[in-house]
Amino acid sequence: MEKTLFIIKPDAVCENNTAGILALVTTAGFSIRAIKMTRFNWAKASKFYAEHKGKAFYAPLIKFMTSNPVIAVVLERENAVKKLREIVGKTNPAEAARGTIRKKYARDGRHNAVHASDSLSSAKREIPFFFKASEIKDWKYIDYPVIK
Repeated sequence: MEKTLFIIKPDAVCENNTAGILALVTTAGFSIRAIKMTRFNWAKASKFYAEHKGKAFYAPLIKFMTSNPVIAVVLERENAVKKLREIVGKTNPAEAARGTIRKKYARDGRHNAVHASDSLSSAKREIPFFFKASEIKDWKYIDYPVIK
């Protein structure tokens, strides 16, 4: 089983698309192992997206990602990184396949609703930006007796 990071970006959070997006992910067989609403500050966003520093879209990306809250999620399933990238779809929603998250919820290439780790090594680097190891759970249902 693999774990990967998934972020519901400010545009999708503000447009109340969180529940629909999470439904698509869980229907695709992912288990949520950790979830929280948080907000990037400029320093944290700059560090998270450091690989893009110097690119034309870097400053607008940081501004966008710090504009409003995000939902950070640790997801788990077999081949999690690959499967999540498939259901997320291409960055540009006009090029995304029908049925993908970005086709349904993204506005454009920057306001593209979600982030998904692009490799297992990225997931291992990105998850600790939002979660301590103790916050990531392997939840099991316990059937407690009904007290009358």
